[in-house]
Amino acid sequence: MSSPPGANTAVFIHGLSDTREVWSRQVEALSVSMNVVTYDVRGFGSSPLGTGNGTVEQLADDLAQVISAQTTGPAWLVGFSMGGVIAQRFALDFPELARGLVLIASSCTVGRAGLEFFDKRISEVTQGGLEALATLSAGDARGCIASGNVDLLAEYRRIRSSSVKDPNGYLNACQAMRTLADGSLAASLGQISCPTLVIAPELDPYCPPKASQMIVDAIPGATMHLVEGVGHCVHMEAGAAVNELVRQFIEAHA
Repeated sequence: MSSPPGANTAVFIHGLSDTREVWSRQVEALSVSMNVVTYDVRGFGSSPLGTGNGTVEQLADDLAQVISAQTTGPAWLVGFSMGGVIAQRFALDFPELARGLVLIASSCTVGRAGLEFFDKRISEVTQGGLEALATLSAGDARGCIASGNVDLLAEYRRIRSSSVKDPNGYLNACQAMRTLADGSLAASLGQISCPTLVIAPELDPYCPPKASQMIVDAIPGATMHLVEGVGHCVHMEAGAAVNELVRQFIEAHA
């Protein structure tokens, strides 16, 4: 994709069981004013698992390679859910490459409920493979679209159903997310110095607004915007609002 003259580069990082396709609304709207880069996280979409080690650090290192291939300077990072976790880790490990963060429906730690969530999925997918993952993904998708929009839910389920070809890719990502339970990421966020916007969906059952507030409280100068009446996939359910928030944030801090 060609870059508009003098454009900022924004790299969009999808969530668990997604592919870059979930950003179609952002690519279409924001490419006129910035260089928009999307990619498939290790183990999802067209990206192979390779030698996955089940850590967020490795996923952040993958992102560094994507950025190095796309631009000679730092980039804005827009991460959804797991993608927001990757963005936070990246800003800690590669601060010179992070111009700013937009963290959408994300978190910085995994509590008891989160551990149960990931342990259940690890156990069932380890035993049942892609068939078990398909059942879990279909159920998880229902909690992502609060409006009950049938067409939107069908679109998201389609993306999720084709996001994983090797169940080990999904398991690798779950193991990486599970490592947040030790609290080390949350404890380190005070070291992040780049501008940060946190977008919190009001009706998110997976990363509720209190999870977003934890990030805001930990990153110096971070701000939060609550999007009312939407679920986890706010970038799909309220795409126009998210696009405007991202555009205004980057323009204000560029």
